[in-house]
Amino acid sequence: MTANGASALVTVVALVCGAVGCEKVETQRSSGAPSAPSATNSGQAGAQLVGGAPPAPAQPAQLDSDGDDDGPSDAPGPALGPGKFERVGRAPAALQRICDLTVHGDALYGAHATRPLGLDGATISRFRPADSPAFSLAFDWNRAGEPSKGGGAGQGFLRVHAIADRLYVPDADPPYNGFGISEPGTEGFVFVSTANGEFAKARMPGHRPPRAPDASGKAGALLLPRAYHVIDVIRYRGQLYAATGAVPPGQRAWHGASPGALLVEPELGAPFAYAADYPRPYQPGVWRLTFLVRFRDRLYAGLQDYDQSDPNDYVYFAPPRERASIVEEDLHAVRVTEAGTAQTLRWYADGSALYWIAWNREGVALRVSLDGDSWRVIALPTGVGVPTDIVRFRGALHVLMSRALLRLDEAGPTVLARITDKRSPFELDDSFCAAPLAAFQGELYAGGQQGGALYRFKPDI
Repeated sequence: MTANGASALVTVVALVCGAVGCEKVETQRSSGAPSAPSATNSGQAGAQLVGGAPPAPAQPAQLDSDGDDDGPSDAPGPALGPGKFERVGRAPAALQRICDLTVHGDALYGAHATRPLGLDGATISRFRPADSPAFSLAFDWNRAGEPSKGGGAGQGFLRVHAIADRLYVPDADPPYNGFGISEPGTEGFVFVSTANGEFAKARMPGHRPPRAPDASGKAGALLLPRAYHVIDVIRYRGQLYAATGAVPPGQRAWHGASPGALLVEPELGAPFAYAADYPRPYQPGVWRLTFLVRFRDRLYAGLQDYDQSDPNDYVYFAPPRERASIVEEDLHAVRVTEAGTAQTLRWYADGSALYWIAWNREGVALRVSLDGDSWRVIALPTGVGVPTDIVRFRGALHVLMSRALLRLDEAGPTVLARITDKRSPFELDDSFCAAPLAAFQGELYAGGQQGGALYRFKPDI
């Protein structure tokens, strides 16, 4: 990093922590890849910058952009003033929750669930204001009429991503633990749309997954052998990776180890292969890798330990620059919080900073890091609930709270809207599905957790 680059990072901290207040630096507590000293927590480094030390050697350009694969959320316009959330409506088969919102083309797509990994229900909605009606059902994985024993439908879509001009939707908990397409035991799926956001329907008879997509743009379903759950997908160094809970090689499904695993697609449309897992050595219990983000050429993954006894909060993968593929030796487990076992709700990369919303025994907190190793808790106003999502819009960060919308900028935290209803539509009661916030056609939208309704922020003036 150059001296100018480090100065820019200091500016980010000054704007965020100076405006809203940050608590002490939290450094990772477990072993991991070494990192360079950070200007955010090293007085000596800061003094060298001010004193005009010679520039550090230029670092090579990043191999991947930070963030996930969805487009930028920022849009020109004046800063938002006070206002309120208004209910836009509800898509067909909207179920109970909207877990994610993603813009693709001229439409806003929502990932829906009832109770993720617990109750049947998985759909993708489309909101296109120019259409009549504006809401439509883009993909239905409820498999109406099929036997329900063993889970007759998908049990939640938690993410919908726009990757390389198509939509990718991981199946968080597939029907019947799969259909025996790859092998007996269990298997997962990722549904892929056309460039126009159209999904292939389930194949009849039996509402089976559609066939694999191809390079010509045909929609379909990617197959992940031996995966119990597929939580998220992302591109990293030119390959598609999936965060899962899966059966390790050489093990039997439903017997023995059940680690959180990273799977990789060897080539377009081919079944995914096993790349790495956590924990090692294998232990009794159930783990899952959850939500994914790229930052400073690392791949970060949330971590869920079903028994909530694991000391770590997340893992990251840091392969050397000369190698594109991830292997087990690239995994680093990290503990940041005092109690550990944090469950990641959201990652958000913005400029030179990574934001992390996580929930554990200490509560829900929004943290920021400039180096991916040292974290600061951002102090938020009291009486507005807990953070569920964060996006940049009109030049400022906006945080959706369970009972408010906040703007974070150099002027400090501003409450733009408060939820005064006895029960907020954005209440957080499921660690897999926090209310999402998205910018679409010059406005901010939020996904409800009651009846799967979509909400829009409307300024007073």
